[in-house]
Amino acid sequence: MDGKSHPMRGGYMHIRRVHISNFRNFRDLTIDPFPRNAVLVGENGIGKSNLIHALRLVLDPDLPDSARLLRIEDICEHSSASIQTGVEVRVEVDLTDFDGNPDLQGILDDCLVSLTPPTARISFVFRAAASPQSGALSIDDYGFEILGGESDAGNGRRIRASVPLTVLPALRDAVNDLSRWRGSPLHDLLEARKPDRSVLKATAATIEKAMKDLAAEGQIVAIEQELATRVSDMAGPQLRLTPTLGFASSDPDRLLRSIRLFVDENGKRGVGEASTGNANVLYLGLLLERLISRRNKIKDRLLEPILAVEEPEAHLHPVLQRQLFRYLLHMETSLMVSTHSPHIAAVTNLDSLVLLRPDAYGSTVAATTASVELSDRDRKDLERYLNVSRAEVLFCTAAILVEGPSEVYLLPALAAALGFDLDAHGVIIANIEGTNFAPYRTLLGPDALNVPHVIVTDGDPYSRGKHVEAGLKRAIDLLQTGPVKDQLDKSLKRVLSGEDATGTQAVRLAAAQADVFVGHATLEVDMVPLLAEPMIDAHSELETSSDLSTKFANAVGAILTGARQDDDEKELLRRITHVSKGRYAQRLANHIENSKSDIQSVIAKGVSSLSTPDSTEVELSTQELLSLGTYGYLLAALDRVSWQVRRHGLVSHTSQNTSGQENQ
Repeated sequence: MDGKSHPMRGGYMHIRRVHISNFRNFRDLTIDPFPRNAVLVGENGIGKSNLIHALRLVLDPDLPDSARLLRIEDICEHSSASIQTGVEVRVEVDLTDFDGNPDLQGILDDCLVSLTPPTARISFVFRAAASPQSGALSIDDYGFEILGGESDAGNGRRIRASVPLTVLPALRDAVNDLSRWRGSPLHDLLEARKPDRSVLKATAATIEKAMKDLAAEGQIVAIEQELATRVSDMAGPQLRLTPTLGFASSDPDRLLRSIRLFVDENGKRGVGEASTGNANVLYLGLLLERLISRRNKIKDRLLEPILAVEEPEAHLHPVLQRQLFRYLLHMETSLMVSTHSPHIAAVTNLDSLVLLRPDAYGSTVAATTASVELSDRDRKDLERYLNVSRAEVLFCTAAILVEGPSEVYLLPALAAALGFDLDAHGVIIANIEGTNFAPYRTLLGPDALNVPHVIVTDGDPYSRGKHVEAGLKRAIDLLQTGPVKDQLDKSLKRVLSGEDATGTQAVRLAAAQADVFVGHATLEVDMVPLLAEPMIDAHSELETSSDLSTKFANAVGAILTGARQDDDEKELLRRITHVSKGRYAQRLANHIENSKSDIQSVIAKGVSSLSTPDSTEVELSTQELLSLGTYGYLLAALDRVSWQVRRHGLVSHTSQNTSGQENQ
């Protein structure tokens, strides 16, 4: 996304902060800082359109005051107060970037809330006008005000009058809207830019002559006469109706209504013959032309023009969605877009993302990336990743970050075998294609988008024959600086120096408690104790050499029985690489789906060896899952995600099987 500034933007203030309380989805929402170009993303019904409407309550001069008189259903159901007890609905918009403009500073003087930098506040407040004489309040006791300043002492109405805010609603039936004169933006555009009056009169005269010539044609005359006779016979002589055939009004004032919109250069195909997507693009083009026309009429604008577009992706294919968004972004306006499209989110600057999600109470809160601290390199990497991955992490309930494609195929299959459908719960596997998890953890962390997530990474214990425990070192680096991280660093150093042979267990558990799950070797080697037979079967289907298939099976057997040598791990990985890791993972995923009972039996055997838990404890703890074997970290990672999205664990003590299994 191009972040270049536009010439007209200098000298115009813009939105800096938004606060909404007790309105629709929003019990207590604050977005600070509010992006200059904001892309609102989130699940259906989370409040993207409601956020735009809240801003209209404050800023939109075209919104009638009758629409600002809220209804009972506009009050947030999660609010601690109600209409009866005196609830207050408040929408605050802070504006900044007007220092150095004495005219603006004078106008905004009574609305200032800060001088460093100069910031003004306009507020919509809906509250009871006065306490009733007796009994509970009703909606009739309420009214609204547009106020300014921190204590509501300023006059916000005069600022609002200079705001060219235009909202383009979600396009549902553009063909129908374009076909109706009053419903079409073509009406407003032609009214705003009427042709010269003399041209209209001359055209009307030409049309009148052409109509007379056509009306004199024999068949036209016959149709008119026969229709008039039939109507008269039907209704009697009291009906004063004279049917006349024509193709346009000859009245200059009505002539504009005869103008039709065509979708081809020959003027033969009407809007109704266009595809829904093409009609939507045409409709949006007319709306933007109307916006520009209105904007150019406003003298002495105070605010930077604001364009809010709801779901611009409607009925458009992905490439056109991205092209359209890029075009909107380069308009000379501040832009707000609400979207369900990962294709639009994929080409969005990180600083522009506003993720709406439910809080613990069910109301909507927002997370932004506007203040996230990233290096330029990490920022570019993340934006490139979102573009390539189509920004799925912005629309998920939880994410599992992995190193490569093998985990993308295998983790969902393993979860399904244990009764956990990742897709059904909105969990995505995000392949970052490497081991640099830090920027992704920052992006999804509590100081940015606050998306629940875990990291799954290989152990990589050796490099060029040297004991390095790269996976555990990677995990420690991802932890926050502090005593725990320092202690784990010391523990790992003792392990690598040979002073502590069991210290990796403590480091592995501490990393898992911070949502980083580290393998013992590599994914394929670690899975052998759980998936030995499916792994052999999947390899035999891809490998044409029986000798190489035997070598693979022997390597799996050696690892499974604990009799492995270094060459066994290397041979297993060589054989998988030979048939392609991606292809092998795909084939193995199919076998996992068909081996559910066998996988559960292996896990149950491991669970049975654990000490009997207290009667109140059902699900296995992270420590217990890690102790099941080299595959335990995969179960522990899926278990953590299960708690995040299902509120219960993955594996049960009492059943020695999966806990809370879903219908398969």
